[in-house]
Amino acid sequence: MSDIPKAFTRKYYDSEYFVGIDGGKGFRRPNGSIEKWSYFNPDGEFLGARPIAKAWKEVFNPRKLLDVGCGRGTFIAYARDIGIEAEGFDYSEWAVSDEGRYPRCKAEWLSLHDATEPWLYEDYSFDLVVVLDLLEHIYLEDLDFVVDQMHRVSSKYLFLEIACVTPQDYGTIIDPGYALEKGKPVPIELECVAVAGHVLVQRKEWWIERLEHDDWWLRRDLEEWFRALVPRHTIQNWNTLLIYEYIG
Repeated sequence: MSDIPKAFTRKYYDSEYFVGIDGGKGFRRPNGSIEKWSYFNPDGEFLGARPIAKAWKEVFNPRKLLDVGCGRGTFIAYARDIGIEAEGFDYSEWAVSDEGRYPRCKAEWLSLHDATEPWLYEDYSFDLVVVLDLLEHIYLEDLDFVVDQMHRVSSKYLFLEIACVTPQDYGTIIDPGYALEKGKPVPIELECVAVAGHVLVQRKEWWIERLEHDDWWLRRDLEEWFRALVPRHTIQNWNTLLIYEYIG
Protein backbone atom coordinates (compact mmCIF):
# COMPACT_ATOMS: atom_id res chain seq x y z
CA MET A 1 0.00 0.00 0.00
CA SER A 2 1.02 3.62 -0.39
CA ASP A 3 2.78 5.32 2.53
CA ILE A 4 2.26 8.84 1.17
CA PRO A 5 0.55 10.98 3.86
CA LYS A 6 -1.63 14.05 3.51
CA ALA A 7 1.01 15.97 5.47
CA PHE A 8 4.68 15.06 5.82
CA THR A 9 5.20 15.10 9.58
CA ARG A 10 8.44 14.07 11.30
CA LYS A 11 7.08 10.53 11.70
CA TYR A 12 7.44 10.04 7.96
CA TYR A 13 11.23 10.52 8.13
CA ASP A 14 11.98 7.27 9.93
CA SER A 15 14.33 4.34 9.32
CA GLU A 16 12.34 3.27 6.27
CA TYR A 17 12.95 6.69 4.70
CA PHE A 18 16.70 6.63 5.28
CA VAL A 19 17.59 2.93 5.35
CA GLY A 20 14.66 1.02 3.86
CA ILE A 21 14.89 -1.90 6.27
CA ASP A 22 11.64 -3.37 4.94
CA GLY A 23 12.07 -2.09 1.40
CA GLY A 24 11.39 1.60 1.85
CA LYS A 25 8.36 3.84 1.52
CA GLY A 26 5.55 2.62 -0.69
CA PHE A 27 4.10 4.81 -3.43
CA ARG A 28 1.64 4.34 -6.28
CA ARG A 29 2.35 4.61 -9.96
CA PRO A 30 -0.42 6.15 -12.09
CA ASN A 31 -1.37 2.62 -13.19
CA GLY A 32 -2.01 1.71 -9.55
CA SER A 33 1.05 -0.50 -9.06
CA ILE A 34 3.01 -0.12 -5.81
CA GLU A 35 6.75 0.51 -5.70
CA LYS A 36 9.18 1.28 -2.87
CA TRP A 37 11.68 4.11 -2.37
CA SER A 38 14.38 4.87 0.23
CA TYR A 39 17.88 6.32 0.45
CA PHE A 40 19.00 2.76 1.26
CA ASN A 41 21.94 4.03 3.30
CA PRO A 42 22.57 1.85 6.37
CA ASP A 43 25.20 3.99 8.11
CA GLY A 44 24.70 7.47 6.66
CA GLU A 45 28.08 7.51 4.95
CA PHE A 46 28.67 9.75 1.95
CA LEU A 47 32.32 9.98 0.93
CA GLY A 48 31.51 12.95 -1.27
CA ALA A 49 31.05 14.98 1.91
CA ARG A 50 34.84 15.14 2.29
CA PRO A 51 35.62 17.14 -0.91
CA ILE A 52 32.48 19.22 -0.42
CA ALA A 53 33.53 20.24 3.10
CA LYS A 54 37.05 21.02 1.87
CA ALA A 55 35.57 23.24 -0.86
CA TRP A 56 33.45 25.07 1.72
CA LYS A 57 36.64 25.70 3.68
CA GLU A 58 38.51 27.09 0.67
CA VAL A 59 35.70 29.22 -0.77
CA PHE A 60 34.11 30.57 2.43
CA ASN A 61 36.71 29.93 5.17
CA PRO A 62 33.95 29.70 7.79
CA ARG A 63 34.58 29.55 11.51
CA LYS A 64 31.01 28.50 12.36
CA LEU A 65 28.71 26.54 10.06
CA LEU A 66 25.04 25.63 10.46
CA ASP A 67 23.66 22.67 8.50
CA VAL A 68 19.89 23.19 8.24
CA GLY A 69 18.02 19.94 7.74
CA CYS A 70 21.25 18.10 8.46
CA GLY A 71 19.75 14.63 8.36
CA ARG A 72 22.06 12.21 10.15
CA GLY A 73 24.92 14.70 10.51
CA THR A 74 27.33 13.37 7.90
CA PHE A 75 28.36 16.79 6.56
CA ILE A 76 28.78 18.10 10.09
CA ALA A 77 31.29 15.37 10.91
CA TYR A 78 33.33 16.02 7.76
CA ALA A 79 33.30 19.79 8.39
CA ARG A 80 34.51 19.16 11.93
CA ASP A 81 37.36 17.04 10.53
CA ILE A 82 38.87 20.15 8.95
CA GLY A 83 38.40 22.53 11.84
CA ILE A 84 35.01 24.11 11.11
CA GLU A 85 32.75 24.55 14.15
CA ALA A 86 29.76 22.85 12.52
CA GLU A 87 26.40 21.99 14.03
CA GLY A 88 22.92 21.43 12.70
CA PHE A 89 19.33 20.44 13.24
CA ASP A 90 16.84 18.17 11.57
CA TYR A 91 13.11 17.47 11.62
CA SER A 92 13.56 13.70 11.86
CA GLU A 93 13.69 12.31 15.37
CA TRP A 94 15.14 9.06 14.01
CA ALA A 95 17.95 10.80 12.08
CA VAL A 96 19.37 12.57 15.14
CA SER A 97 18.87 9.60 17.50
CA ASP A 98 21.61 7.22 18.60
CA GLU A 99 20.18 4.69 16.15
CA GLY A 100 20.04 6.94 13.12
CA ARG A 101 22.87 9.42 13.63
CA TYR A 102 25.98 9.10 11.46
CA PRO A 103 28.50 7.25 13.67
CA ARG A 104 31.20 9.93 13.50
CA CYS A 105 28.80 12.75 14.37
CA LYS A 106 28.56 13.51 18.07
CA ALA A 107 25.12 13.91 19.60
CA GLU A 108 25.94 17.38 20.93
CA TRP A 109 26.44 18.64 17.40
CA LEU A 110 22.83 17.90 16.46
CA SER A 111 19.44 19.20 17.53
CA LEU A 112 15.92 18.01 16.85
CA HIS A 113 13.99 20.98 15.51
CA ASP A 114 11.30 21.97 13.02
CA ALA A 115 12.58 24.58 10.54
CA THR A 116 9.10 26.12 10.44
CA GLU A 117 9.40 27.06 14.14
CA PRO A 118 11.72 29.84 15.44
CA TRP A 119 15.30 28.64 15.13
CA LEU A 120 17.40 28.04 18.22
CA TYR A 121 20.19 30.51 17.43
CA GLU A 122 21.00 34.16 17.95
CA ASP A 123 21.09 36.62 15.05
CA TYR A 124 24.18 36.37 12.81
CA SER A 125 25.46 33.29 14.68
CA PHE A 126 27.03 31.58 11.66
CA ASP A 127 29.25 32.84 8.87
CA LEU A 128 28.11 29.97 6.63
CA VAL A 129 24.62 28.45 6.60
CA VAL A 130 24.21 25.42 4.34
CA VAL A 131 20.77 24.20 3.31
CA LEU A 132 21.02 20.98 1.34
CA ASP A 133 17.89 19.37 -0.08
CA LEU A 134 15.61 21.03 2.44
CA LEU A 135 13.62 23.81 0.77
CA GLU A 136 11.75 21.38 -1.47
CA HIS A 137 10.47 19.79 1.76
CA ILE A 138 8.93 23.06 2.98
CA TYR A 139 5.28 23.77 2.24
CA LEU A 140 4.75 27.03 0.37
CA GLU A 141 2.82 28.50 3.29
CA ASP A 142 5.92 28.10 5.50
CA LEU A 143 8.59 29.12 3.00
CA ASP A 144 8.87 32.83 3.80
CA PHE A 145 9.39 32.08 7.49
CA VAL A 146 12.15 29.56 6.78
CA VAL A 147 13.92 31.97 4.41
CA ASP A 148 13.67 34.77 6.99
CA GLN A 149 15.28 32.51 9.60
CA MET A 150 18.12 31.61 7.21
CA HIS A 151 18.79 35.30 6.69
CA ARG A 152 18.57 36.04 10.40
CA VAL A 153 21.16 33.54 11.63
CA SER A 154 23.72 34.02 8.84
CA SER A 155 26.30 36.77 9.05
CA LYS A 156 27.94 36.19 5.65
CA TYR A 157 27.01 33.32 3.30
CA LEU A 158 24.11 31.06 2.39
CA PHE A 159 24.82 27.86 0.46
CA LEU A 160 21.61 26.37 -0.95
CA GLU A 161 21.12 23.15 -2.88
CA ILE A 162 17.53 22.61 -4.03
CA ALA A 163 15.85 19.77 -5.88
CA CYS A 164 14.18 21.44 -8.85
CA VAL A 165 12.38 20.66 -12.05
CA THR A 166 15.07 19.57 -14.51
CA PRO A 167 15.05 19.72 -18.32
CA GLN A 168 14.21 16.02 -18.53
CA ASP A 169 11.01 16.78 -16.60
CA TYR A 170 9.78 19.26 -19.20
CA GLY A 171 6.55 18.14 -20.77
CA THR A 172 5.63 15.93 -17.80
CA ILE A 173 3.22 16.38 -14.93
CA ILE A 174 6.11 17.82 -12.88
CA ASP A 175 6.77 20.74 -15.24
CA PRO A 176 6.52 23.67 -14.58
CA GLY A 177 6.48 22.55 -10.95
CA TYR A 178 4.07 21.85 -8.14
CA ALA A 179 3.26 22.93 -4.61
CA LEU A 180 1.43 20.39 -2.48
CA GLU A 181 -1.04 21.64 0.10
CA LYS A 182 -0.70 20.45 3.65
CA GLY A 183 -3.55 18.17 4.64
CA LYS A 184 -4.70 17.41 1.09
CA PRO A 185 -4.17 14.05 -0.66
CA VAL A 186 -1.18 13.84 -2.98
CA PRO A 187 -2.31 13.25 -6.59
CA ILE A 188 -1.39 9.74 -7.70
CA GLU A 189 0.65 11.09 -10.61
CA LEU A 190 2.91 12.95 -8.14
CA GLU A 191 3.44 10.14 -5.62
CA CYS A 192 6.61 9.00 -7.42
CA VAL A 193 8.29 12.34 -6.64
CA ALA A 194 6.48 13.20 -3.42
CA VAL A 195 7.63 9.92 -1.83
CA ALA A 196 10.94 11.66 -1.03
CA GLY A 197 8.99 14.27 0.94
CA HIS A 198 9.23 16.84 -1.84
CA VAL A 199 6.21 19.11 -1.44
CA LEU A 200 7.53 22.18 -3.30
CA VAL A 201 9.25 21.48 -6.61
CA GLN A 202 9.81 24.38 -9.00
CA ARG A 203 12.18 25.51 -11.74
CA LYS A 204 15.49 27.14 -10.82
CA GLU A 205 14.26 30.48 -12.15
CA TRP A 206 11.30 30.36 -9.75
CA TRP A 207 13.63 29.97 -6.79
CA ILE A 208 15.96 32.76 -7.90
CA GLU A 209 13.03 35.14 -8.15
CA ARG A 210 11.54 33.97 -4.86
CA LEU A 211 14.82 34.33 -2.97
CA GLU A 212 15.71 37.77 -4.33
CA HIS A 213 16.51 40.14 -1.47
CA ASP A 214 18.03 43.61 -1.33
CA ASP A 215 20.53 42.56 1.36
CA TRP A 216 21.67 39.32 -0.27
CA TRP A 217 23.72 39.05 -3.47
CA LEU A 218 23.57 35.94 -5.66
CA ARG A 219 27.23 34.93 -6.18
CA ARG A 220 27.43 32.89 -9.39
CA ASP A 221 31.21 33.30 -9.35
CA LEU A 222 31.44 31.50 -6.01
CA GLU A 223 29.27 28.72 -7.39
CA GLU A 224 31.71 28.28 -10.28
CA TRP A 225 34.65 28.26 -7.88
CA PHE A 226 32.99 25.66 -5.65
CA ARG A 227 32.10 23.41 -8.59
CA ALA A 228 35.68 23.60 -9.85
CA LEU A 229 36.94 22.23 -6.53
CA VAL A 230 34.60 19.24 -6.26
CA PRO A 231 34.69 16.17 -8.53
CA ARG A 232 31.84 16.41 -11.00
CA HIS A 233 30.40 12.98 -10.15
CA THR A 234 30.16 13.95 -6.47
CA ILE A 235 27.58 16.66 -7.13
CA GLN A 236 26.11 15.39 -10.38
CA ASN A 237 22.63 15.39 -8.81
CA TRP A 238 22.96 18.94 -7.50
CA ASN A 239 21.14 20.54 -10.40
CA THR A 240 20.33 23.78 -8.56
CA LEU A 241 23.03 25.37 -6.42
CA LEU A 242 22.58 28.95 -5.21
CA ILE A 243 25.11 30.89 -3.14
CA TYR A 244 24.25 34.21 -1.52
CA GLU A 245 26.42 36.76 0.24
CA TYR A 246 25.10 39.18 2.84
CA ILE A 247 25.73 42.77 1.76
CA GLY A 248 23.27 44.58 4.05
